[in-house]
Amino acid sequence: MAILDFSKDSDKSIAIHFHTKELGPEGQPLYYHTPENPAVIKGHVEFRTVKETKGGDIDFTFEARVQAKWTEHHGKTTVSFNNLKRLQEKSWEIKLNRTNPKTIAPGVTRFDFEVQLEPGLPSSIEGTRGWFHYRFKAHIKRSFPHRDMAAKELVWVYSSSLHANERHEPKIYKSLWNDVLPVTCTLPSDIFYQGQIVPLTVQFEPFLDNSIHRGQELIVISAFIKMKQYTKLTDPKMLGKVRNDKKTVFSLPVTKDWPQTNQGFTKTIMVELPGAKQLAAAIESGPVTKRHTLKLIMMVRTNMNAEKEAKELRVEMDVKITAPRPEHIRDMTPDHAAPPPYQSIDTDNEDDDAMPPEFSRSNSDSKGYGDHQTDVKHPQDL
Repeated sequence: MAILDFSKDSDKSIAIHFHTKELGPEGQPLYYHTPENPAVIKGHVEFRTVKETKGGDIDFTFEARVQAKWTEHHGKTTVSFNNLKRLQEKSWEIKLNRTNPKTIAPGVTRFDFEVQLEPGLPSSIEGTRGWFHYRFKAHIKRSFPHRDMAAKELVWVYSSSLHANERHEPKIYKSLWNDVLPVTCTLPSDIFYQGQIVPLTVQFEPFLDNSIHRGQELIVISAFIKMKQYTKLTDPKMLGKVRNDKKTVFSLPVTKDWPQTNQGFTKTIMVELPGAKQLAAAIESGPVTKRHTLKLIMMVRTNMNAEKEAKELRVEMDVKITAPRPEHIRDMTPDHAAPPPYQSIDTDNEDDDAMPPEFSRSNSDSKGYGDHQTDVKHPQDL
């Protein structure tokens, strides 16, 4: 989205354009960053003026920056925290045509730029209190700071840790429920990309021979799959202050085709992960750390127990979320099945893994280069 502020500078403008036709979240210019092919961001800065203008040259900067910023209230006191770290940066001084050292001549100045991202940089991340941005900024200083001109643009980078044609070993998570029922969850890997459809295979064996439930049928009362996102924010300037947040990225009820048997059974559930920005990629940095856990949470009983005697069965699977590679995006067809009814919840409640209501067994599952012009605002807004 471009916002031009002509309230004081209706006869001049400054803009940043990117030479890509691909768009990321919210229409931002999109770049892919993979282990084999580091992203190269190309574009140009353009300054136009129809008459002589007092001002300096253009200071143009690029920053790959991670930031944690939040406030806390303690009684009548408000404490602010702000931790900014730059993982890559570059700057240019763009000379403008002049009639004299303090005056810019009428006309158009264009400056082409190129930035190759360093290996291992994180994906773009948005968040309420922590984020990772790839930011470009062009700034012209004038005689009075409130009349400075500046343009800022964020590009979206999908930085994938996956190699081309990379093969992974299945990841197996074993649990022994109440010491009497072996349960195994199997994922094709423990690394997944945003938007991926992941098969989760759940295997129940019969009750153990030494169990009082031996030979009894297992009945699933309710079940759902949940993705939890854990965020750690730090500010070492404030005595090493740490804040821990968590978010339920989605909660997917699984209400269909649970057999009632004493022989054990296997069921595969297709889990469609949300894309960016709902599901952030993992990041480990000073200011911001994000990690993820996939959870299977069920209420079960045997055919010899009453409904009120159902107990919770839980398997937690730590996974790593990365960004999609270009071929993953191309493989996503627009007419695939509608995604499950995700619920995105920000919460600090320790008991937010409460079970959903029981389900009935009769229920079913329900311009050239593709340029992008930037914001033009006063620098105090940037």
